[in-house]
Amino acid sequence: MNSPHPTEDLTREVEAGAGTVPEQRLIIGLDYGTTYTGVAYATPLGATSTLREIDAVTDWGQRMDNHDKVPSVKSYSNVTEAKEAQWGSDLSPGAVAMVHTKLELDVGQVSEELDLILQSLKGMRNLNFQHIKTSTGLRGLPEYPYKSPEEIVTEYLTNVFQYLEKVVESFSEVLRRTISTDIVVTVPTEWKQSYRAMNATYRAATKAGFNERSFPRLKDVLFVTEAEAAAIYAVRYLKESEGQNFLKENGYFVLCDAGGGTVDVVSYKVKQLQPTLQLQQIGDPTGKKCGSIFINLEFRKWLRQLLGDKNYQKLDPYMEMSKITSHATEGQALRELMKTFDARKREFTKDFGRDIPIDLPAPLQDLHIPGKVNHGEITIPCAKMEEFFNICVDKVIELITGHFAQIEEEGGEPKNVFLVGGFGESQYLQEQIKHTLDLWDVKIRIPDTSWTSVVRGAVICGIEKTTAINLVKAMSCRHNYGIAVNQPFAATEHDPKDLVEHTTNGIQYASGHLIWLMTKGDLVLSDGPKVGEETITVSFSTPDNRSGKVTIYRYSDDDRPKRLRTAKYGKSK
Repeated sequence: MNSPHPTEDLTREVEAGAGTVPEQRLIIGLDYGTTYTGVAYATPLGATSTLREIDAVTDWGQRMDNHDKVPSVKSYSNVTEAKEAQWGSDLSPGAVAMVHTKLELDVGQVSEELDLILQSLKGMRNLNFQHIKTSTGLRGLPEYPYKSPEEIVTEYLTNVFQYLEKVVESFSEVLRRTISTDIVVTVPTEWKQSYRAMNATYRAATKAGFNERSFPRLKDVLFVTEAEAAAIYAVRYLKESEGQNFLKENGYFVLCDAGGGTVDVVSYKVKQLQPTLQLQQIGDPTGKKCGSIFINLEFRKWLRQLLGDKNYQKLDPYMEMSKITSHATEGQALRELMKTFDARKREFTKDFGRDIPIDLPAPLQDLHIPGKVNHGEITIPCAKMEEFFNICVDKVIELITGHFAQIEEEGGEPKNVFLVGGFGESQYLQEQIKHTLDLWDVKIRIPDTSWTSVVRGAVICGIEKTTAINLVKAMSCRHNYGIAVNQPFAATEHDPKDLVEHTTNGIQYASGHLIWLMTKGDLVLSDGPKVGEETITVSFSTPDNRSGKVTIYRYSDDDRPKRLRTAKYGKSK
């Protein structure tokens, strides 16, 4: 960890000579990923730094597989006497783990609400009240909680923040109070068109502790796409390690960030190498959900066909192999099996040349199905493993070559493809991309630190925010805003005090029901307005004046009322 300079030196004026000493800053990068999450930080003086000054959080607690990233996994199952943390890799043996929750942040509202109803019924065994009583009364929390994806991400990031806070606590208390701080959050490229996903991420991160309460001198919370952050870092890393021979002014390159859930691609033109590196984005970044977890999903589909539903359900009780509109889960048996499969997946190459045996975990360790399962051992044919990969690899190559076309439209010619991300470390993916690039006479380059390129690049973007491209400043909506309407009266939902009857049609309404268009704490982006919409119906008689006003109400507390009367006079009215 890089020790900060003494606080008293940060902002003092130099009386003789050259003016003001550069202010020391704290820059935090957050890369919440589908399969792994990374946090990095730096304490630079001014608006420049070297890559050596950027550190990644690597201590995630006891019994964690402490690496540069931590698994994006959260569990609500009961702990054992070992007091498991129930997040990351520190799970109790029988824990039901919530996985791939990031993908659920980009799910439509209606489908999510319907699916949450189904999930709550599943969690209660279709209203089996004995199960509910047993789960909540005798064993504590139910293993399958009714929580939205945003709530799960918030609680997971709260765990993540606690370990960032331990790093920050090692700074002097005075420094923590006085140091200027910026937080840079990375998002998939396709999320730039999804306010819902970005808003959920922002709300989760700020509630988890990435906010001005934790950092009193917080200046900006910034968004940058994962591909753009990775590109900035990869170019800097390769420039420092290989020199500038592979980069030429007015040359072009493509960056492919292949992660667990999404793969993002962006292309650039090198505008300037000296004295500082300047890049110009070419065309539009592109991305698809074709990361490495989709290889896992193909394996699980094949495994279900191989074993049959009855046997497969012993590994995966919820039978949710390919859904991202509901909570994806893994129990102990499936978690053990997928850990083994992931190890085989990392070893796989184009010339692997042999079938892949895998032992099934309990309770299928002795299963025997002639011609399919040999006393608990399954065999994945090499050709089948290629099929699993090619579902994703073909889409990745399509994304990359699509950027070659964008560069050619600019009159340029690509020379390099930088490959980063966890999936980018796959030898099979590298080989398939290289085979395609050879046809174009383009070289593939992979930084040694490719797994953390995104989060380290986010820190660079924060350090150089005044000159960094495509950073979007994030702010919180400071109040709730809504309108009051009359709704058809329902005794189970509305207060009888609000009951009115329409003078012409005799229909009973609940008057002054508040509909909130914007919520306090919602994300407001610097590159576009925050818009709230609601369709209302107004009835006019023939002689009525067909113009009027709609009053917009502002409410600043967190407990938004449903009734206008409550907002004005309190709950007793």
